[in-house]
Parts: sequence; structure tokens; C-alpha cells
Amino acid sequence: MADHLSEEEQIEAFKRWWAENGLQTLLSIVLVVGGYFGWQGWQQHQQDQAAEASDLYTEMVKIVSSQAPGERLNVAKRVAVEASADQLKQDFAGSGYAQFAALLKAKLAVDNNELDAAATELQWVLDAGPELETERLARLRLARVEAARGNLDTALQMVQGIDPAEMKSAYEEAKGDFYVQQGNTDSAFTAYQAALEANQSTDPTIGSILQLKISQVQPAEQASSEVEAAEGDSE
Repeated sequence: MADHLSEEEQIEAFKRWWAENGLQTLLSIVLVVGGYFGWQGWQQHQQDQAAEASDLYTEMVKIVSSQAPGERLNVAKRVAVEASADQLKQDFAGSGYAQFAALLKAKLAVDNNELDAAATELQWVLDAGPELETERLARLRLARVEAARGNLDTALQMVQGIDPAEMKSAYEEAKGDFYVQQGNTDSAFTAYQAALEANQSTDPTIGSILQLKISQVQPAEQASSEVEAAEGDSE
């Protein structure tokens, strides 16, 4: 029956429907359209923010990379790098760029033997809730800073009880170094051996360094056994 309403009846029916539902429908349309453009605007804002953060971090890296290997930044360059790092931490605190900037700032502090400042930056990274890979790196570096500050128990706690994944060799080597500082050569030997077994680096220098560290803490009886075995093989 509704299919056969006259034009006037259809108009009257529409008027009644509009009176009952028109405002709600209009609001729904406004919200949908506004939401769409709001989403588009938010996405553009996020892209602009990421681009600005990227530019700041890239400039930091350029300044640091301009120095010769082993050469410290001069005062002006370091001030510029730290200013960019602080801006990233303040304006883009939730971004990976801010965390990488703090890591770089911590490295500059270590290079200048400013261990307290380095620890502050590394702790900031950990508190920022970074990705696992970044967290493992920051944790390892902070552990080494704590060891350099004489806090060996704290340093060991930081590298124990977690899964270091692909950084297992670096973590085990750090444990070995901390045990050596404590005078615990047996534990250091075990840690260095684990580091060598987990080493996946293509750089032969790393393996050689680990072998050297192992030889320096190797138990005397084991060293003697290896010497005897080597002499037996040569006969």
C-alpha cells in the first residue's frame, strides 16, 4: 500500500518523519563528516610531528657524525646536540626519536665521564616505555654506567633475570666484567664462556676479545689440563 501513496501523501509522510527524526539524523551526519575530517586532520598532525622529530634527530646525528672517530664534540656542537635532544624529549616524548636522542645524549655524557648525567638519560629511556630492543640496549648501557659508578650489585641486577634475546652475548660479557670487578673470577669465566657461545658477530675482533677475557679468568686446573692436552696432541 505504501508503494501507491500519492505525491502529497509521500510529502506529508516525509514531513512527519523529519519532525520526529530529522534533527537526530542531521546530527549523525555532522558527526560522521566531522569525524572523518577530524581523523584526516589528526593523521596529518601525526605525520607533521613525525617529520619534525625526524628532522631534529637527523640533525643531531649529522653533528655527531661530523667528528673524527674517537674525537669529542666541541662545546658548541655538544650544546646544539643536547638542545635538540631536550626538545625531542619535551615535545615528542612518546616517540622513538626522543628515546634515541636520550641514548645519544647519554653517550656524550659517558664520553666526558659525566656518569650521573648519563644515568639520568638512560633511566629516562627506560621510564618512557620503549620497544623491547631499545629497552634492552638502554638497560645494558645503564648497567655499565652503574658499574662505572661503583654500584656493582645494581649493575648485576640489571642484566639478570631478563631475556636479552639477540643481545645475549653482550649481556653475558657485561656480567663477566662486573664479576671481575667484584673479584669473582669463577662466575666471570662462566659468563665469558656464555658470551662467546652466544656471539653471532661477524667481527672477529669481538670473539678475540672474549677469548682473551676467558684466558684471564680461566681456573688454573682447567688451564693446566688444556696445556697438557695441547702438548699431547703435538707429540
